[in-house]
Amino acid sequence: MPAVGLLILMEAGLPIPIPDDLVMLAFGAQVAAGHLSWWVALLALEVVAVASTVLLYVAARGPGYGIVRRFGPMAGLTSERLEHAQSIIERRGRVALAVGRGTPGLRTVTGIAAGSCGLRARRALPPLFLGATVFVQLHLVLGLAIGPLAVELFHRAAGVAVVLAVLLVAVAAVFWILRRGRRRGAFAWKEAACPVCLGLAAVTDRLGARETDDTTAQ
Repeated sequence: MPAVGLLILMEAGLPIPIPDDLVMLAFGAQVAAGHLSWWVALLALEVVAVASTVLLYVAARGPGYGIVRRFGPMAGLTSERLEHAQSIIERRGRVALAVGRGTPGLRTVTGIAAGSCGLRARRALPPLFLGATVFVQLHLVLGLAIGPLAVELFHRAAGVAVVLAVLLVAVAAVFWILRRGRRRGAFAWKEAACPVCLGLAAVTDRLGARETDDTTAQ
């Protein structure tokens, strides 16, 4: 289906100006509405997780890394972020790969850092697959959970439901962009637009900042 191909490109880091997770949530909503079988949605999102991770990793090991270095800062993929991600991977190993690939705002930079720092595929890809799988399948579950609610809201008051949904997403976007700065905020917003994901990323950022402070203190 076209949505799968689009998601693979988006999850592989292509700067398509559509939040990835909104497309994933749509899969769960389609299942909840009875328009799509749950196993088809699960399999489709797993294909997205695996294929996009492989594309990102392979591109980072080849000529694509030069393109990232040159044009990445325009989308928030600065040299500092890549070097920081590489240092975390060197310290934490596979755990950092899995957590980073499953964390909004860190997902693309983790895949690029894994490919560019010389990790072999048999070591890097399994934890990256795990993180990507958790991320995409969590959105399937979230889509299933909010799907019936969304349908009910639309039946009762379609206009109100649309306005509330747009306001919720807009408030989350403004908060995230102001909090992280225009470039980094916009990049993280593209990777994760749902409030749940943005909250998860904020917690991860705080833990990372605390770890950095502890390292500096030592």
